[in-house]
Amino acid sequence: MNNSFEKVTAFVTQERHGVKSLLVFKHPTAGIQIPAGSVEPGEDIQTTAIRETYEETGLQHVKIEAYLGCMENELDAHQRIITHTTKVYIEPDLNAVPYKEKLTRGLTVDYRATHKNFTHVTYIEYVFDEHFKPKCIDYIIDGWVPTENLSAQKRRHFFHLSTDEKTADKWQLKSDRDYIFMPFWTPLKPKPHLIPPQDKWLDFVYEKLLDT
Repeated sequence: MNNSFEKVTAFVTQERHGVKSLLVFKHPTAGIQIPAGSVEPGEDIQTTAIRETYEETGLQHVKIEAYLGCMENELDAHQRIITHTTKVYIEPDLNAVPYKEKLTRGLTVDYRATHKNFTHVTYIEYVFDEHFKPKCIDYIIDGWVPTENLSAQKRRHFFHLSTDEKTADKWQLKSDRDYIFMPFWTPLKPKPHLIPPQDKWLDFVYEKLLDT
């Protein structure tokens, strides 16, 4: 099993109409979020913060103001994270029938059991409503993956970024899977409402954001 898998979250602020504001975006199926993602091989965490901000909001001119700390492990004992995109097999054997869909790098899955060099995992893809409540199940993958493609530790780093880029109060952005993201600025006080577990990320850094 691999070492800790690194994740990054970017809190981007700007003074808007005399009010310190936080950049968030509305995902079409998963609620209000902040830029976040996986550290790519060969990439440092600062670069990841800037890249994810661009990919999920379109901002090209951002500056890192501060490193806000990290959560050493976001995973529960029954969870694992996919470290390399992998096929999933119906039996713990590379010659067994695989699922059509692969489990992609960065996905969190439920741990079931281990057998030799394989681990039994389950992944459920939900479709959420506007309140981030599961509306239906898109698909379920339940099978065996090579244990070398998993980690039991997911470390998340937090950064405060700023920008002097002039934007509208809200805009649209075409992202992966042809999703349309809707970034917008929201006042930092009172504390914005984010989807779980991102609400806990904001709790973790909130006082530091107010002070910087």
